[in-house]
Amino acid sequence: MASLPLTSHLLSLNRDQFTRATQSHFLARAASGTLSKHVISHWLANDRLYMQGYIRLTGELLRITKVPTRPTPSKEAGPLELRLVDWLVSALVNIRREERFFMDVAERYGLDVDLTGPDGVTIAEEKKIEGLKRFEKLFDSLTTGQSTEATLPWLEGVVLFWATEKVYFEAWSWAKRQAEGMTEKEYGSDADGGAVRKEFIENWTNDEFIEFVNTLEGILNEGVQGVVDGDKGLRKQIEDRAEKVWQQLLDAEEAFWPDVD
Repeated sequence: MASLPLTSHLLSLNRDQFTRATQSHFLARAASGTLSKHVISHWLANDRLYMQGYIRLTGELLRITKVPTRPTPSKEAGPLELRLVDWLVSALVNIRREERFFMDVAERYGLDVDLTGPDGVTIAEEKKIEGLKRFEKLFDSLTTGQSTEATLPWLEGVVLFWATEKVYFEAWSWAKRQAEGMTEKEYGSDADGGAVRKEFIENWTNDEFIEFVNTLEGILNEGVQGVVDGDKGLRKQIEDRAEKVWQQLLDAEEAFWPDVD
């Protein structure tokens, strides 16, 4: 019997926690337009800080991914490592575009996403939500520059990227379904002026986003299958490594949604 693709295996675990991470009360409130500008501002400010760790991990994965020395024909997708590099480069472009989008929406809707103190640099720890603190530790653990894994040295980083993007897409897709039936004319009466429902939810649930996630999922599963090749012992080692990241990721994602009761 063939083994499940790695991503399917991970998604079969921790189902209750996955639901909590993708169907929080914060998301329900966001879908109903009842989150205040203050609450949205603070959450967006933390989400923007998450991007800094995302950028660092992208750089680390680019550093450790070995690209082939043989040229790849221009009309071919190329070997897996080259496709991973292509995805990582796109991820860097996307995350910078996302930050600019954040700032544009914040300026138009009067949202304050700056958590720095009087010096314009330091951010007090108490201003960070628990989910951000967990993400910072997770990103730090994967950007030490001291990877000791000879087999798929990029595994943990790619699992983290796939998982965080997958959870994010599923979470905001769930929120979008909660908002079905609402019209754009009603957004103006939202507590945040419509920023979340009109701008952010549409941005975080579009076809380009899920295609981006699915591309990395394919690279991850193909890479694992290529090295395992029926070796059950090696498969178990890789699953153990991936499961550790998956659990830490779910912990961080669940804690990233603030309590808004």
